[in-house]
Amino acid sequence: MAQGEKTKRKIHAPGTLVLVFVFLAWFIALYVLQWSLLARGWPIR
Repeated sequence: MAQGEKTKRKIHAPGTLVLVFVFLAWFIALYVLQWSLLARGWPIR
């Protein structure tokens, strides 16, 4: 075994993680917005 093979490879993808959180935040915002619009337009009596 060569000396360089002992080190573990790390996955380095910070841009992908940022994109995932951006889309997650976008879908959560849309979900909350849709519920608030539905609550305004369809009141419970």
